[in-house]
Amino acid sequence: MLTLEISKQIVKNVYPIVLSNRSKIFQEEVSVAALQDYFGLDHAFSVYAAATIIYQLEADGYVSKPLKRHEYKRILLK
Repeated sequence: MLTLEISKQIVKNVYPIVLSNRSKIFQEEVSVAALQDYFGLDHAFSVYAAATIIYQLEADGYVSKPLKRHEYKRILLK
């Protein structure tokens, strides 16, 4: 339960940074691995936090859904 709460705080604090630096973070495709590499987050926290950040970027229109035409990869839209 503690991991989940810490991950929520990471998302809350890190999302604005990801939003402003998204073109630096995601060179080719949007992925959890790219966020892990950029921030050096501990694996236990970063999987949940990174996935949540990516879903929020998608909801806000900055990232595509994993469509067949993109080989099921998420890409930056803006």
